Amino acid sequence: MKSLIALINREYLEHRGAFLYAPAAILGLLTIVMLSGVTFGRFRTIGALGIASGAKGFEVGFLVMGMLWSFYLLVALFFYFADAFSADSRNNAMLFWKSMPLSDFKMLASKLMAGVTAFPAFIFFAWLLSGLVVLVTTGLILLSAPDLPTSAPPAFVLAAGNVILFGLGHLVLMLLWYMPFFAWVGLLSALFRRWSIPLAFLIPALFGLAENLLFRAMPGGPEHGYVLGYLRQRLNLPVDRDDLAINIFNDAAFDGVQALSRVLAGMDWVQLGGGVIVAAILVYIASEYRRRFVAA
Repeated sequence: MKSLIALINREYLEHRGAFLYAPAAILGLLTIVMLSGVTFGRFRTIGALGIASGAKGFEVGFLVMGMLWSFYLLVALFFYFADAFSADSRNNAMLFWKSMPLSDFKMLASKLMAGVTAFPAFIFFAWLLSGLVVLVTTGLILLSAPDLPTSAPPAFVLAAGNVILFGLGHLVLMLLWYMPFFAWVGLLSALFRRWSIPLAFLIPALFGLAENLLFRAMPGGPEHGYVLGYLRQRLNLPVDRDDLAINIFNDAAFDGVQALSRVLAGMDWVQLGGGVIVAAILVYIASEYRRRFVAA
């Protein structure tokens, strides 16, 4: 366990720019933009949006921030895995890590674990801080525009609790759901290094094209073929977005427990569990290639 923690710490040291410094810079810029918007009266038209209360406005803003940070996390993890599985093979004398008596599988598994635990934790914390910025901004807007409907402090606390609960649950499900795609990019990183970025899209596209050319005339198949049809379905997290939008944007307070329960009820657990198994297999294949063909 100590060696695994040490390896995850190494990943943090080598990639903190994307998961610590860049989010900190974005958060600082967000703070400046939000507070400047209040100072110069850019948000006074918020009343025209029909926000039912100050707590509701904070709640919607906090959730929107969560969506934006989730997108940033997925993009950052894609580029991380596109390089991580081959990064330490470029310099075998890197610090003392190469002298650790660990298998290649454990080395690569630590990279996957860092990508789905430590790095998302940094982004989640950045989201919490951005929620604090939204809260302060909402309070300043309510002070500068007394005609807007306000809320008691407990309403803000309840809204924050519901949003954080839902955001944490959604983050865990998202990471588990997309884990096989991260492992796929990592495998390509071990095989082709930075060429993994275009190949992650090119290889599935070529398989889909070949299937369409060979079996297009066969009746009963999906419109875009089995390969592309499955990938298109698998790339979408099984969340009822219309139902979620209704829960977020109606006048009632957002119920994080109910929203998360609906997401869990609609989750394809077979696909999620199978994807985790596939991710482990891909990491094992990458580790075997690394053990046999990458110079130690």
